[in-house]
Amino acid sequence: MEQLEEQSTEALIQMALKGDEDDERAWDAIGTLHRRGTREVLDAAIQLTGAPSAKARGRGADILGQLGGEERTFPAECCEALVDLLRREPEPAVLLSAGVALGHLRDARALSDLIKLAGHPSDEARYGAAHGLAVLHAPEAVEALFRLSADEDRDVRDWATFGLGTMMEDVDTPALRDALAARLGEEDTEIFGEALVGLADRKDPRAIEPVRAALRGEWVTVYVLESAASLGDPSFYPLLLAIRDRQGPADDYFQHVLDDVISQFEQREQA
Repeated sequence: MEQLEEQSTEALIQMALKGDEDDERAWDAIGTLHRRGTREVLDAAIQLTGAPSAKARGRGADILGQLGGEERTFPAECCEALVDLLRREPEPAVLLSAGVALGHLRDARALSDLIKLAGHPSDEARYGAAHGLAVLHAPEAVEALFRLSADEDRDVRDWATFGLGTMMEDVDTPALRDALAARLGEEDTEIFGEALVGLADRKDPRAIEPVRAALRGEWVTVYVLESAASLGDPSFYPLLLAIRDRQGPADDYFQHVLDDVISQFEQREQA
């Protein structure tokens, strides 16, 4: 990592452009550019968003989304460049990168363009829209996520449901609860779990029976345990104990969550 810090901005950009989308060395270079966060990096990233290569335009968006690391630098300029990219970009993969980048920036000025992106014919592009919209709590963003949570594409539904259930934890309306309840019929355990957590956190009684049924099932997820803790229904306690008693080898995180949830129920009984 120290060697990357010593590289010039141009050298780091060239590293970012090598390999495929998931290339670790490329992402290490992008991370270094994020931390550097200078005007030089900003200008170079903006220049990339106008490159003939779709890969280069996508990498430009990747850099702009987290410029400056935890302490963002030039956020207004980054948002402006990314919105401009959304408006003229034909490639779904680049639109995905731009949507994800705007999700990191959390700038409401991108709202109308992200809503438009949510209606794009490409799954990749709509997935990017879900990322960008999930951090904007405006009513229009919530309504767009309602639609995306019922999208035909699994990944789009998953992120939109996560956005509604968890990332918008401060939003609680009947329509939002209904959108989450609609996902309780999902066979995909992650989407089902995200919806369950969102309903349980809002103390919606429609989550009680699905949690009880899941606790009786053969394969219990952390989503179910967290939902049980949020709802606190006394009927869950013996089911949690039964899981602990029958539990074979389990990963440490699951065991930690299970023990913690059981402890919460016991503390409630003693209170």
